[in-house]
Formats: sequence, structure tokens, C-alpha cells
Amino acid sequence: MAKKKTKSKPRERENLPLKTRLIVLTESGYRCAVPTCRNILALDMHHIWEVSAGGSDDPSNLIALCPTCHALYHRGTYKQESIYAWKAMLVAITRAFDVEAIDRLLFLESCKKDFLVVSGDGLLWFGRLIAAGLASVDQKSNNNWQIVTYAVNISYKGCQLIEAWKQGDRTRLRKVMSGPVPGGSAISP
Repeated sequence: MAKKKTKSKPRERENLPLKTRLIVLTESGYRCAVPTCRNILALDMHHIWEVSAGGSDDPSNLIALCPTCHALYHRGTYKQESIYAWKAMLVAITRAFDVEAIDRLLFLESCKKDFLVVSGDGLLWFGRLIAAGLASVDQKSNNNWQIVTYAVNISYKGCQLIEAWKQGDRTRLRKVMSGPVPGGSAISP
């Protein structure tokens, strides 16, 4: 008599440990990982590789999404590829810089050229982004070195990075992050 094959039941989602949730929330700056959203009110832990398909509860397999963006992903509005790109951006930027770097880049991208004028102390907030070529700086005034001001702008490379991130384009994101971008000296309008 042949033995009946029993299907193994897919693993069910469990409550995530607080430590895991904190790692994922810190990585996203306690904001939705979708660059066009960045909601801060409520966040879900989304499994990039679904639990039912064998995905783990490891922070590398989780991304913070607001309930609306989470629902949009499950409805098919957001692609799996975009989730991967958004996670890659969060990991790369927060580990290379800090959790505020993404918001600084998004802020600079929203500003007109030379809109943000800062003193030397303010310039320090953008120092690592400037050193990485994601932002640029130009001295604007010098009152016999008593008051020196600088305009901080997003660089062409920074614009390319934000654009690839918003589009959820992992291939383009990898190209921008890995080296110089053609036309890299221009500032976006």
C-alpha cells in the first residue's frame, strides 16, 4: 500500500522580536522606506521574501513600510524589484553615512539651486555627502572671514541616486553607487 504524501505546512508569520523591529526601524530612520512616501505615523514590517515562501525574520529580509505602501505592494502597485532597490538604498546610505543622510538628500533634491545657504557650522551637516560627491558646496559670501556662507546643493550624482531610488531601479542604483556618473559635474535645475 502506497503511503500518502503530506504537504508540509508553510511557516506562519510570528511576532517579530523587539530587537529585530528596532534594527529595521532604525535602518529606515523610523520612516516608510518608499522614497516618495517617508510616512512616520505607523509602520509595518514587510518580509521581502515572504514567510510563506520560506523567508526569514532576519532584519536583512525586512523593510519598514507604512500600511498604505504595504497594501500597495500586495496589490501589485509596487514591484518586488522596487522593494529590493529601496532596501538596498537604506542599507547603503545608513551604513555609509547615517540615518539622516537620506532625508538630507531628499531635502536638497527638493530645493532650487543655491536655496540652502549655511554657515560653516551648517556645512558640517552635509560634509559626508559632499565628500561622497552626492552634494556640492560653493562659497557665497565672505565678510573679511567674520561671516562666511556657503550654498549647499545636491550634485548630479546625488540627483541620479535619488531618481534611481524613487524609481526602484536596482540596476541604475548600483551603477550610481559604484562609480562616477557621466556628466557628474553639473547641478540639476
